[in-house]
Amino acid sequence: MKIRGGIIMKKKTVGIMLSLSMAMSLMACGSSTQPAAAPADTAEPAATTQAASTAETTAPSTEAAADTAASTADVTTIKDGTLMVGVEIGYPPMEYFDTDGATPIGFDVEVANALADYLGLELELVDTSWDGIFAGVDTGKYDCIISCVSITDERKGQFNLTKPYVSNHTVLIVPNDSEIDSMEALNGHSTAVQAETTADDYMKEHSAELGAELFQYDKVINCFDDLKAGRTDSVFTDSVVAAYYLGDEASNYKTVWENDELEPIGICLKKGNDGLSQAIDDALDALSADGTLGTIAEKYFGTDLTAGLR
Repeated sequence: MKIRGGIIMKKKTVGIMLSLSMAMSLMACGSSTQPAAAPADTAEPAATTQAASTAETTAPSTEAAADTAASTADVTTIKDGTLMVGVEIGYPPMEYFDTDGATPIGFDVEVANALADYLGLELELVDTSWDGIFAGVDTGKYDCIISCVSITDERKGQFNLTKPYVSNHTVLIVPNDSEIDSMEALNGHSTAVQAETTADDYMKEHSAELGAELFQYDKVINCFDDLKAGRTDSVFTDSVVAAYYLGDEASNYKTVWENDELEPIGICLKKGNDGLSQAIDDALDALSADGTLGTIAEKYFGTDLTAGLR
């Protein structure tokens, strides 16, 4: 079981006391749910407490933050003066640990920091397992979720969702030497997904007709770990995640299928939390206009996946 903790981040300085499950694998993030056909050699997680060092983030200008002070003065957050954000750390390049194994970094982490800075608030990251992350915002464990949340019609009916802040769609990733060259070529092969994601939803609906064996994991990192180890033939995931793996290890992987249907990413809040939703949307507009979002995107994706969304 993952133990949730708080990570306090203010402007460009990160001070962290984090309680969470750290997997005893190479990636320091394990899956408590093994795929049905995969070997059971992934280590069980162990609860640890880590203290992280300072992390540099991209932040908006002081002048821009000052301009919004009056408009956000009456915005209510769960903890006075603090924006509490639910994240699932272990989803690179969106949110993951730096090489010290303790400092959260990633696109969503820097976006959350820029938002809090713009709104004149401290930032507290609450590391949460994906299968409980939406219940957490509903029950008031944090103000919002900034953790690669796809905007879907179902979620629009259940939560407040901001306008998109980064574009995304699902893709099929295979090793460069794989014989799989299309979605149809999955017949007789396996694919790995992170459970309870839109990629998982798609494969639960289509894997049988494709003739593909479906492996579901708690963490997308475990999907790629097993792809490297040859325990799955492919990974079906978000394009923002694929950009990270293809960027760092382009010689090892390739994209053989892309979903034509876009799945833009938004920030998720409790239904009816309209004041904070509007303040965050306004802040995202400003951070897009001044180039902050584009700069963060270039850093993690190698291209601006935020362009044209706002």
